[in-house]
Amino acid sequence: MFIRGKIFQLLVLAAIIVVITALTTPRAYNFNNVRQILSNITIYAVFLCGVSPLLMCGGIDWAGSAFGTCSSVLLAQLFLWFPDVPWPVMILPVLIFGGLLGAFNSFFIIKLNLVAFIATMGMSTVWSGLAVWYCSSIAIPIGVRSFNALSASFVFGVIPLFFVVMLVLIILYSLLLLKTRFGRSVLMCGGNQTAARLAGLNPNRIRTILYINSGVIASIGGMMYASQYRQGSPTAFANTMPHMTAFIGALLGGVSFFGGSGSLGGAFFGVALIQLLSYSTTSMGVPIWINSLINGMLLIVALTIDDITRRLRLRKLGIKAGQSTMVMPGMSR
Repeated sequence: MFIRGKIFQLLVLAAIIVVITALTTPRAYNFNNVRQILSNITIYAVFLCGVSPLLMCGGIDWAGSAFGTCSSVLLAQLFLWFPDVPWPVMILPVLIFGGLLGAFNSFFIIKLNLVAFIATMGMSTVWSGLAVWYCSSIAIPIGVRSFNALSASFVFGVIPLFFVVMLVLIILYSLLLLKTRFGRSVLMCGGNQTAARLAGLNPNRIRTILYINSGVIASIGGMMYASQYRQGSPTAFANTMPHMTAFIGALLGGVSFFGGSGSLGGAFFGVALIQLLSYSTTSMGVPIWINSLINGMLLIVALTIDDITRRLRLRKLGIKAGQSTMVMPGMSR
């Protein structure tokens, strides 16, 4: 019920934004612009499939954007090295590369017992720097027309192909989290690790899988970027930071910062609201820096609501917030 209430609130806010924008900028929502909005949402929502499950499990990965950047560079380089190999074949090594990066993160966090927030932030800097060094700060062009055409393809001439791919991922991951034993294990590990262990679960193994998944998802986002911009760039996500937007959107959509609850459906509507708001402010001629201000405010609001909700939930259980064993994601041992 809580998640449904969140989605309803987000839909109401989205409707208000659309109405205000339509009244102030009548041409803001023509056919081409709507397609552009859907394209804008796509990559950010893809990152949700890596960010949200980790949050639900009490983990956090701050290296997603850097992994996506490195994946775009790797794909572009593979196209240069093997120009005659079909692009679908090239996707596999990039996905494996993303998974290895995620596994590398999990090694530091699970095996070496480092704080996830700090470790993944450090790895983000490392891999971003390596991408810039490898490319000498110059993007690698992609001349494979069939691959580049993917970002310009539309289903029924209306919906961007990548948007459809994103929706399929969201649906599949939603079913995985809601309808499978593994999904229930993710939520249990995020809600109470001690109870999860007593139930026979292995939180470390589950988190390792989720960190690997986060790397794979980031590589998918990087390849989508490579197709859209026809290049692998060492600064692909330096300004947009899709993992950050996915993080804020997840919190807005009801995913708890403390783990144990949430849904990908709600998170998707959270990201959609952020991108719709960004498009609307741009259409109305609002300075770009306002978007950063709004995103920061949304993050504070989402965290505040999440904390209040957690305290109310604990109070119903007869537990004082100060007595709770819940910790910041990535801070647990």
